[in-house]
Amino acid sequence: MKKFSIIIPTYNRPGLLSELLGSLVVQRFNPEDFEFLIIDNNSENDVKKLIDDFKHRHPQYDIKYFHESRQGEQYAWNRGIEEAQGKLLVFVDDDVRFHQDYLATLEKDFAGSQDDIAGGGKVVSVFEYQKPAWINKYVMPFFAEINLGEKSRFPKKKHPYATNMLVSKNIFDKVGKFDTELLKDRTTVPPGSFERELFGRIRAAGVPVYYFHDLVVWHFIPREKIDKTYVKEKAIESGKILREIYKEKGFLWYFYALWMEFVKWLAAVILSFYYIFTTQWEKAGMLFKLRWWRSKGLMGF
Repeated sequence: MKKFSIIIPTYNRPGLLSELLGSLVVQRFNPEDFEFLIIDNNSENDVKKLIDDFKHRHPQYDIKYFHESRQGEQYAWNRGIEEAQGKLLVFVDDDVRFHQDYLATLEKDFAGSQDDIAGGGKVVSVFEYQKPAWINKYVMPFFAEINLGEKSRFPKKKHPYATNMLVSKNIFDKVGKFDTELLKDRTTVPPGSFERELFGRIRAAGVPVYYFHDLVVWHFIPREKIDKTYVKEKAIESGKILREIYKEKGFLWYFYALWMEFVKWLAAVILSFYYIFTTQWEKAGMLFKLRWWRSKGLMGF
């Protein structure tokens, strides 16, 4: 049985997937401990040929190709869980690159562990073009960036993304896989919804969610996402989902959500003084826009 299974869903991004695989070559690790599962989620390009070519050049790596016909990242993740032979499952997106010490750190820290492990590592955003001046740290979660400094655990209201996520396979046996019903009656869900739901169950099972700051991936942000319209859509969508969740719990819970939104508005006003004082005008403007978009979704405007 392998110690580590690296699960990589992919969809129509052969260039980025190739760069991800290329980042394995500079790693120093024992290939016998690892398997790499490429889950092709109906790509229009020939992913299998790309994988076969890479395996031909680097036969020392255990790289496996699977085609998942059910469209959606949750199905690709679940297929990876089903096929994985490792004790610890590592989920990454096809648009990341590993830090050169990533796999060696996994071996050093977890090869001999017998405990259930759940958590995630650091995700550093790499913009296709220069990072716009309007992007502040409150926008970065929409780009799946994670940096908790020297914290050892994720705060209660935060969770890892499958951009860089670790979960023992044994945990999935206890709490189940990703919930494919989240998309029922919806065409999309906010980024991180599937992970949030999963880690809610993991925490309910009494398993702590750790942050591993020395497990670093570089996450590519394409030009089409570096846009205020993209952030607006995701922010409104996030507010709508919160509205649905709290209204299902009852009127008092929804009132509580509105009260917390008011508190966050006050916090935004206070924080804006810092941005204005340091002449970060565009960041201050985005702070209020982001709050307004979330409020619109939450109140159903």
